[in-house]
Amino acid sequence: MKFKEFHQALSLPVFTTIQAQKIYSGGPGALLIQLSRWTKRGELVRLKQGLYQFSDRLVDEFTLAGLLYLPSYISLETALNNQGIIPDVSLNVTSVSPTTTKIIKTARGNFLYSKIQQALFFGWQTVKDTNGFHYQIALPEKALLDWIYLRKIKDFTDQRISWPELNMQKLKKFSQAYPGWVKEVVDEQLNR
Repeated sequence: MKFKEFHQALSLPVFTTIQAQKIYSGGPGALLIQLSRWTKRGELVRLKQGLYQFSDRLVDEFTLAGLLYLPSYISLETALNNQGIIPDVSLNVTSVSPTTTKIIKTARGNFLYSKIQQALFFGWQTVKDTNGFHYQIALPEKALLDWIYLRKIKDFTDQRISWPELNMQKLKKFSQAYPGWVKEVVDEQLNR
């Protein structure tokens, strides 16, 4: 199968080897060899084992973060900046997962996943990107709490946080699931 035929047969910008096998006429071994050749020629980008992107088709980096590692949702610095809570831009896409802490380095950037307890794995919304893919991103209040908890933020003296963008009732409610020291940090800010 020629690349042009393969490219036209798969309308997705990102695909798995399982999806590719459904349209590729050769066996699994032949497919892997062909995917490797197309990657070397620059027509495909190998994101991780079994996951590829067409070089000429753009994919939102938040979508990639969700496809690269499941379960996870965008949070911490990336979500806080995206939602206008902090001005600092993260060089990497930061997410949380109840499974493990992990860094995935790809040709499209680095994706950081911080482990969070299963009981704290909540508080996100699902967003649909322009390609029809979905990704999860923390609500602003949840992203702030994840940030306090995982980055061990003890006070906000040196932090540039846009407090008017946050729902204080939701922040207080979500904080109840976190350890006592996180609730204290939040309560101190709320009582100012």
